[in-house]
Amino acid sequence: MKKTKRNMLIAIFVSVAILTIGGARILQIERNYQAHKPMLEECISNYGTVIIEKKHFWSLSTATCKGS
Repeated sequence: MKKTKRNMLIAIFVSVAILTIGGARILQIERNYQAHKPMLEECISNYGTVIIEKKHFWSLSTATCKGS
């Protein structure tokens, strides 16, 4: 196999992997947002304070309501 053909296949594979991981991450973020949305809306409508925390870059955020 020619070196350029092999490099092209590696580049395509890496690109597909990056797009797949990115798409999966976006879906996780959207599902997390949809799960928190009703609680956040209720908290705001009761004049509470919404606290959103994130532990590290790859973790999903957690939301809590303080006071009301």
